[in-house]
Amino acid sequence: MSLYSDQGSSSSTAANMTRPTTTLLTNGRIFSSAPGDEKLHQAIVVQGGEVVFVGEEKQARTHIAKTVDLNGSVVLPGLIDAHTHLIMFGASLAKVDCLGKTVEEIQQALLEARRTSPDAKMILARSFLFDALGQKPHKSLLDAVIPDIPVFIDSADLHSCWANSAGLKAVGVDDSTEAPKGGEFVKDDQGLTGLCLETAVTEYIWAFIAKHTTLEERLAHLDRVFEEYLATGVTGVVDMAMTAEDLEALEVYYRRHQKLPIRVACQWLVRPEGTDDSRAEQVREAAAHRQRLSSCAPWLGISGIKIISDGVVDSCTAYLTRPYADGTLPGPIWPADELTKVVVLADSLDLQVAVHAIGDAASEQALDAFDSAVNVNGPRAARRHRIEHLEVVTKESIDRLTRLGVIASLQPVHADPVYVPNWRLMLGEDERCDRAFPWTEYVDAGSHVAFGSDAPTAPHHCFPNLYTATTRRSAINPKLPPSTDPRLIQLERFSLKLSTAIRFYTAGSAYSTRGEGTYGTLEPGKRADFCVLSIDPFSQGLDTLREAQQVVTQTWIGGEQVWARHAD
Repeated sequence: MSLYSDQGSSSSTAANMTRPTTTLLTNGRIFSSAPGDEKLHQAIVVQGGEVVFVGEEKQARTHIAKTVDLNGSVVLPGLIDAHTHLIMFGASLAKVDCLGKTVEEIQQALLEARRTSPDAKMILARSFLFDALGQKPHKSLLDAVIPDIPVFIDSADLHSCWANSAGLKAVGVDDSTEAPKGGEFVKDDQGLTGLCLETAVTEYIWAFIAKHTTLEERLAHLDRVFEEYLATGVTGVVDMAMTAEDLEALEVYYRRHQKLPIRVACQWLVRPEGTDDSRAEQVREAAAHRQRLSSCAPWLGISGIKIISDGVVDSCTAYLTRPYADGTLPGPIWPADELTKVVVLADSLDLQVAVHAIGDAASEQALDAFDSAVNVNGPRAARRHRIEHLEVVTKESIDRLTRLGVIASLQPVHADPVYVPNWRLMLGEDERCDRAFPWTEYVDAGSHVAFGSDAPTAPHHCFPNLYTATTRRSAINPKLPPSTDPRLIQLERFSLKLSTAIRFYTAGSAYSTRGEGTYGTLEPGKRADFCVLSIDPFSQGLDTLREAQQVVTQTWIGGEQVWARHAD
């Protein structure tokens, strides 16, 4: 069942006696994202929340309509961020930004945060990069400037967290604390370093922060993130690790407004700890939430479950078939038999399963589990299982996921050259780096692809992310010159055509939510979700996308303008 069905969108009987408002938007350059349609159309007609016509202006004039002059602007279908973390994203907007900073720069930023908020109970920061620090993260470096209250700094990929001594004490971690399944409290010969990895982050630090975050604070985070998304042309998202606390906030927001500003599909996070029975109960809980929230469609619902099966390359926790440069070869967070049992059960309940799999061994294990689900539960249309990230992946796995109908859920921003150096270093600069993020191989294989941002691990702005998808160059640091390294230059062969990249952010993401019959393209009969731009990358070139954080001038959902950029 699609979360993006039109339940709840019909007017009352009395209202239906009046002809719906018909709006003609003309003098535009409208990209439909429809299969095989590369043309930029002049006009679009919207009636009753749906598209009724896309094409030439003279044909559109046959419709009786209120007219909006687009003044030559490009129009795209509403973008759908197929992988994000809403409340974490909203919270991150108020955190100390450590992206690209050295240890000394981070220390100064923390001191400034303390001066600004002297009564703060803790300091939260984000986006440190291992290779930018200049030395290994250690609690003593944070204690030197903030010794008395907890400090927690998330890594850019959110799979590591760096804490000071007060932070470790606050979450109840000392040298004797046993790490949770799939996690690590990193130690040296002196004991705890303050660096926490994988489930040690989620089960201790994030759980502590969640306990100290109020419902009203979560609702404020949602306000900020919805505004951010509408301002970048996003009309729908997939929240890719839903928890009970965050779902409560979304439900309260829905009840207060009888809708959400954008459509939100959720993947319920299933944790690896416990027994087969307790893990199965988490899956059944997701199915129960899906049923309970059916009346909230099309604005809010549970589409399936999320499993974090491995870690990330940057901290050497992704599950690989061959060792890292330091000789380590960690296993998966989820053992194969436990993963398969959960996937088979979720599949039997018609829940979509999204598996975080960055390493090549992790994606193979996920595909084995999906194969088992088909063998046990039999063939069924529209399964729409997905693998998230697929950073180190074999050509064989791409072909296999295509045959199975598994969606490749990709985040082009993760290939931004700002992030790449440490990623390559951890792999030893070996030949695996020569196939990093091989996006065109999915096109060649005929895979279903959905694009997202993974915010807040990376910027959420769709158009700069499209720049990286189409050039392999940096939008995070626009001043970064093109590489002269032949090995990096050859990766540009994986750059996508602009129209293909847009389709992955629109039609592809709609397909990933089982919503392709309703959203994702501008075709008659589909919902009129679209955005209007102040740039034209089709005629002015891809460079217009690089610093395009504020190029959306209007966002429309269901045929109504819900956001507009006001002139300064």
